[in-house]
Amino acid sequence: MLTKYEDKLNSINKMMIIIGNKIVNANEVILDGLQKGDYSHFKEAKETLVGIKDEVRNIDQEIIVTLALFGPEAKDLKNVISYLKMTNEYVRAASNTKSFLKNFPIKTDGELHLGGIMQNIILLQKANVAALKYAISILSIEDKDVIQDLCIKANMEESKTDDIYSLVEKDLFVEMLNAKELSQEYFQALSLIRKIEKTADRAACMANLQYDSCHAD
Repeated sequence: MLTKYEDKLNSINKMMIIIGNKIVNANEVILDGLQKGDYSHFKEAKETLVGIKDEVRNIDQEIIVTLALFGPEAKDLKNVISYLKMTNEYVRAASNTKSFLKNFPIKTDGELHLGGIMQNIILLQKANVAALKYAISILSIEDKDVIQDLCIKANMEESKTDDIYSLVEKDLFVEMLNAKELSQEYFQALSLIRKIEKTADRAACMANLQYDSCHAD
């Protein structure tokens, strides 16, 4: 039979998985939209992320109550604190995702030539989704070796986003030089595409937090 402390941790873990999957699902909608050139579902996906801050606040409160009631020590304390740190990564990842969903594609009277780099944007988002999936899946795993493998994979996918973003940035600057009258719009597009790379950063942080937690002495 599970102790009250274990029940509390399981409850928090389930809430973490639910929120994490919302972020994953929203990013899967982005990937699907980019692949099909159909952004009609972006608004719906954005709405799934509404209230994330409130949900995170509820989890934080549960964590604080758990710390107060049970006073976990050493490894157990590090496990609980890792949840508290992860919720901050959730908020940042959700914020980046919502911003992309709300503002892409850039609305302009001119024509942004993104067709030539769209394949790289798609690859960027594929790596981002993979990193998020690996990071969130760790929440359902107890085996340390599997957690280590998933953490490595999440970091590899995040590393891919760094490389791909650099290519996108370079190509966008070339387009910007060829259409100076749309330079502001191209900068906005680049800023939004950077949101994808930043979301993958958050995924890697989530994975690393969980790895460090489970390998605590």
